Amino acid sequence: MSSANNMMKMLVVEDNPGDYALLKEYLHMSRLPPGKTFHAPSMSAAAEIIRKTDFDIALLDLSLPDSSGIDSVITLDRLLPQTPIVVFSGLSDVETAMEAISLGAQDYLVKGEFDEKILGKIIHYSIERKRMVENLRQSNERYEFVNKATLDTIWEWDFNSATGQWGEGIISTFGYSIEQLRYGSDWVRKYIHPEDRERIEKGLQQHTETNKQHWQDEFRFRCADGTYKYVYDRGFILYDEKGNPNRMIGAMTDITEKRKLEKDLAEQELSQQKLITEVTIQAQEKERNELGKELHDNINQVLATIKMFLGMSLEKEGMRPDLIKRSLSNVNYAIEEIRKLSRSLVTPSLGDIGLVEALQDLAEEISLTRDLQVELVNEINPETRIDKNMELMLYRIAQEQLNNIRKYAKAQKVVITIRSAGNNLFFSIADNGIGFDTTQKAKGIGLKNISSRVDFYSGTMNVISAPGEGCTLNITIPLS
Repeated sequence: MSSANNMMKMLVVEDNPGDYALLKEYLHMSRLPPGKTFHAPSMSAAAEIIRKTDFDIALLDLSLPDSSGIDSVITLDRLLPQTPIVVFSGLSDVETAMEAISLGAQDYLVKGEFDEKILGKIIHYSIERKRMVENLRQSNERYEFVNKATLDTIWEWDFNSATGQWGEGIISTFGYSIEQLRYGSDWVRKYIHPEDRERIEKGLQQHTETNKQHWQDEFRFRCADGTYKYVYDRGFILYDEKGNPNRMIGAMTDITEKRKLEKDLAEQELSQQKLITEVTIQAQEKERNELGKELHDNINQVLATIKMFLGMSLEKEGMRPDLIKRSLSNVNYAIEEIRKLSRSLVTPSLGDIGLVEALQDLAEEISLTRDLQVELVNEINPETRIDKNMELMLYRIAQEQLNNIRKYAKAQKVVITIRSAGNNLFFSIADNGIGFDTTQKAKGIGLKNISSRVDFYSGTMNVISAPGEGCTLNITIPLS
C-alpha cells in the first residue's frame, strides 16, 4: 500500500461527470482519513495514471467507453494487484457486480442506493479485507521458502534390534537433546499423539505384511516440551532375501505452519463465500419483491377492469351469457392465481407478525385447498431471540419445501416443527408422502437452494427418506 505520508490515495475510474462529482462530495462528507483523489474517465486513462503512482483503493464503474463489465475488473486487478477494488453498478448489473467479487473485487455499490456513511464503511472494510488476504499470501510464500530451505528430520529403524536413530533435525525442530537421538520399540507410544497411534501402527504393519516398500502418513509428533507438531512422514522399507523387513529409512517434515495456513485460507474462503451468498440472497429477495408488486399493482388491476366490463356486458340483450360466465370464471381464476403468486414472492412483514405467525398463516393458506393439511408445532422458548434475516430464511425454506411436497410427494399431511434448545434452533418439515431413496436421487434445485441458505448461517441440513415412508427435512442452526 501507499500512504507513506498518511494521505490516502484513491483512484476513481468513472466516465460520468455527474456521478464523479456526487462521489467526491460523499468522500468529502465521509469519515475517511484525508486523502487525494485521482480521476480517470476511461480504462486507458487509468492505466496512464497507474504508471505514475500507486493507490490505497480503486473505485471502478462497470460501464466505461473503452471497457465494461468483468473485463474492466480483470484489467484493473492486473494493473493494481495489491490494491482493493470496489465496483459501481446499476440495478441491471448486480449479477456482474457479484461475479466481480468472485474474481477479486472486495465489494460493490449500486448507484443511487448509498450515502457517505455506507461509502466510508465499504472503503474501510475493503482495504482491511485486502490487507488480510495480502498478508496471508505473503505468509504462504514465506512458508514455501522456509520449507525448501529447512532440512527434514532423517531417521532409520532396525527391525531386528528394534532400535532406531533420529537425525539432528529432532534437535532443531522438536527440541530434543543430542543424548535423545536413539529410540526404542516404545517410539509410537512415546512420540505419537494418542489419537494417531493405532492408525500409524496398523498402517506400518499392513505395509510390512504385504511387502510394500514405500510408506507415508501424517500425524502429530510430540515435542520435548510436551506439545505436538503436525508432521508429514515417509519411509522406504528394506527386506531380506526371505521377504522379512530388515531396515526402514525415512524423513519427517514439520507441516504445522502449513496446517495453520490451510485453516486460515479455509476460513477466508468461507468468509468470502458467505459474502457472495448474502449478496445473492439479497438480490433474489429484491427481485421477488419487484415481481410481486408488479403482478399485484399492474396485471391484477387490468384483469379486475376486464372483470368489471364483462359483468356490465352480461346485462345487455343479444349477448351469450354462457360464454360471458365462462370468461368471468376464467378471469376470477387468473386473479386468484396472481394473488397467490404475488403473496409468495413479496417478502412477508415478519417484523410485524413474527416467524411463528407467518408460518401459521402459510400453513392455514395451504390447508384451505384440502389437498394437503399442514400443522405447525411451536416449541420455541419465549426468551429466544431470532435474527430477522434468519426468520426470513426459515420462512423461505418452508415455502420451498412445501412447494416440493405439493409437486412430488403426493402427501396428505405435513408437520412443521420449530423449537429452541440451548444455543441451537431446530427446524423440521415432515410429510407422509411417497418418499424417495436418498442414496440414489440427486438433490434438486429446491434442496440446493435450502442447503445454500442453511450453510450461510453455519447450520446443518439432513434429509431422511425412503420409498413409501415419507420425507423429513431436519435443520439445525446455531443462534449465537
